[in-house]
Amino acid sequence: MAQGIIAAPPPCKPAGPPTTNGSNRATPCCSEALMTPEKFDTIIIGTGQSGKPLALALGRTGRKTAVVEVNHVGGTCINVGCTPTKTMVASARVAYLARRSADFGVHANAPRVDLAEVWARKQRIVEQFRRGGQRGLESVSAIDLMFGEGSFADARTVRVRLNAGGERLLTADRIVINTGGRPVVPDIPGLADVNWLDSSSVMELQVLPAHLVVLGGGYIGLEFSQMFRRFGAR
Repeated sequence: MAQGIIAAPPPCKPAGPPTTNGSNRATPCCSEALMTPEKFDTIIIGTGQSGKPLALALGRTGRKTAVVEVNHVGGTCINVGCTPTKTMVASARVAYLARRSADFGVHANAPRVDLAEVWARKQRIVEQFRRGGQRGLESVSAIDLMFGEGSFADARTVRVRLNAGGERLLTADRIVINTGGRPVVPDIPGLADVNWLDSSSVMELQVLPAHLVVLGGGYIGLEFSQMFRRFGAR
């Protein structure tokens, strides 16, 4: 092929009546060829602690910005990190102080922790933060917030499979990846045979376990160890 010449893709073939050998199936290029990419100045994949402020900064200066989020606005911190854990830590501290109230000259009955109520309070606060973040993005006319899973069609094009169904094809000169994190499941012998929890699913418990084993002494493990001990688990 001569330098500077780009070979044209094969012509699209729409689907025809079914045949035994499948020869009348549409060629893979058809769905994309029928979609004209929507042009943006910037595409941001993910709405975590970097994506949301960046989108607001760009949108408020009139730059057309697409924001793609597969789940909830706010990323790791608001949904499964800082906000929910610190909310539950606050409840655990209240239980701890209530047990020690006599040390401060305050005599009260022994506290009873209802983990379902702790969970409900955590949910209310997280959802309040989520809604606030989403409203902030939707209030800027230059920002197009869409919920779905983004993938690269090429170096400047993102295909979004919308959660509500359908697809959108987006293109921009700048594409920012802000997809956040998720718990890593270690390769521990026997782990697959037990009903294990990670740092996200443990916050969905609504019944206090009598016993809990935390593997790992990092800051996340220590936080949950102290929290659940103060709730009353061993």
